[in-house]
Amino acid sequence: MASCPTSAALLACAVFFSLSGCGYIGPPRPPTLNIPAAVTDLTAGEYGDNILVQFTLPALTTDGLELKTVQSVEVFAGPGPVPFVAEAWAATAKRYPVPGTTPGPLAHRIPASDWIGKEIVIGVRATGPKGKISAWSNLRAVAVDPPLAKPGMVKAENSARGVLTTWTGSGPRYRVYRAVGDGPLEPLMPETDQPYFLDDTTSYGVQYRYQILAVAGDSQQSEISDAASITPVDTFAPAVPSGLTASAGPNSIELAWNRNTESDLQGYNVFRASEGAAFAKIAELVPTPVYSDTSIESGKRYRYAISAVDLLGNESDRSAEVEAVAP
Repeated sequence: MASCPTSAALLACAVFFSLSGCGYIGPPRPPTLNIPAAVTDLTAGEYGDNILVQFTLPALTTDGLELKTVQSVEVFAGPGPVPFVAEAWAATAKRYPVPGTTPGPLAHRIPASDWIGKEIVIGVRATGPKGKISAWSNLRAVAVDPPLAKPGMVKAENSARGVLTTWTGSGPRYRVYRAVGDGPLEPLMPETDQPYFLDDTTSYGVQYRYQILAVAGDSQQSEISDAASITPVDTFAPAVPSGLTASAGPNSIELAWNRNTESDLQGYNVFRASEGAAFAKIAELVPTPVYSDTSIESGKRYRYAISAVDLLGNESDRSAEVEAVAP
């Protein structure tokens, strides 16, 4: 008869099967501190009456773990000691809470009036969900000047060469922004020190919106102006034809003139006056800059003038007159 296993044997078996079934349990790991990673892309500059601070709050902790939210974010601003020591600067800097606790792009405005005439250092840091504070962001020095006035009285006008935009302001320089239709605002050109700009890249029948910024240096700008909108319409006649000549031909008077360069030119109208009579149109929308007048009487004196017409029917003034005697 088989003997029953002892209590010690049963205990040893239980331990063996427990370890082999569940695996080895290692030493406990310390809890994560959830310290937010430091901001690395902070920018700051004057925008109208405020200093605009922009940055991206990282979505990771210093341990590389996902960070879904923080307790708070603060912007620090104040004069920097010489030599600069971050702790000394932070101890006297003014704090500005940022209304946002979710990682991603953030922006905050602080009043420029607090610091006009001073050079200040600006930085940001976040407090994590467990109360641990991040390291300082990259720091920005800003010399705060009196605010630039917002450009006013912005007008966009139709002109033969494009859209002429004008405005008022104290500069010293300006950036011109344009939106096509419902599209985004985009800068049009390098900065200008003049309160006007001719946009010669427009097309008729397309809506445009223009807005202006006054700028000074690399870190100061005004608030953007109100918008001026326009849909240019072609109401402009071609240039007046030039170089008209008239010469006698075989039973005709031959006219020739310089070709117009407009891309939408449709043709030329020819006008004639005999002796002291008024001008009358004798040919319409002649496609080339030459014309042979055969409806003449020998020995009679005639005067001629030419106008140019575009595809929409806009007609130029008449050219300078020329005279010829019919052969």
